[in-house]
Amino acid sequence: MSKLGIIGLGKVGTQVLTDVQQLNLFSEIILIDEKDSVASGEALDHNHSQGLINTAHINISSGNYQDLKDADFIVIAASEPTDKNNGDRTLLAQGNYSIIKAIMTQISEVTQDAIVFLISNPVDTMVYFANQIDYPTHKIIGTGTALETSRFKTIIANNYQIDPNNVEAFVIGEHGQHAIPVWSKVRIHGMALSEFETLSHSPIIDKDHITSIINEVSMDVFHQKGWTNAAISRVVAFLIQSMALNQKTITPLTSLSSEYDFEDGAYSLPTLIDKNGIVQRFAITLDAEEQDQLKVAYDYIRQTIQSAQK
Repeated sequence: MSKLGIIGLGKVGTQVLTDVQQLNLFSEIILIDEKDSVASGEALDHNHSQGLINTAHINISSGNYQDLKDADFIVIAASEPTDKNNGDRTLLAQGNYSIIKAIMTQISEVTQDAIVFLISNPVDTMVYFANQIDYPTHKIIGTGTALETSRFKTIIANNYQIDPNNVEAFVIGEHGQHAIPVWSKVRIHGMALSEFETLSHSPIIDKDHITSIINEVSMDVFHQKGWTNAAISRVVAFLIQSMALNQKTITPLTSLSSEYDFEDGAYSLPTLIDKNGIVQRFAITLDAEEQDQLKVAYDYIRQTIQSAQK
């Protein structure tokens, strides 16, 4: 069985622990937080569920970076506190730059083998900074626009009143206001939108409206409950399960970029992953508008990277 480390036991890290525990893929889970009592308390709380017949017996405990030397996966969810009055992820960049740099330095000193998942925002910028530490690039993975992709599919499905699993669609670019829904690739069970609308007698979908709310809906969650954690945790659980089982999944994720001549940055593209990490990023064909939008997203991420280091 495998070993998992989770660094940062706030709202997101704790939800990841809860969801991943139910996967029953790990024999050991190590929790690390700047507040030792938080990590040990979460370990104790989650261990208390193991007397239930549907919960596997997993060794969940608080620990330190040395305990990660034989970890298979490490999830980084540590972050500066988010301003409840402002959900702009880029405001976290400067503080999280120092946090991610310190965490990756300590990880790199004990292992070069674990797959590292980054959730901390702004995640594209944090992936870039994580790669400034001596660690294999193909093993550093940001959740990127995987969550926006799920939102995009769900919103389209709700428009047509169909199952989101019948929607083939994805989002690239920045995890944030510059997320780019790739309308040119959207299909409903293989059918172009125009064909599906004709055959199903559905009205023409309002693409501009849906594009405008891809990021806005996450702010609805943020402002109503004060944080977002459930959906992003499910993204992480999905990625861990896919990679642990070597399912060779393609999904939009963030890693270092070199496609479309956008170098020295990090943004989300459809990415093939397996048990060893990133296999390939796909420089898909985009229409002219999507290409322009990706350039804007790339420039925005580069500006965030530069401002965070000041």
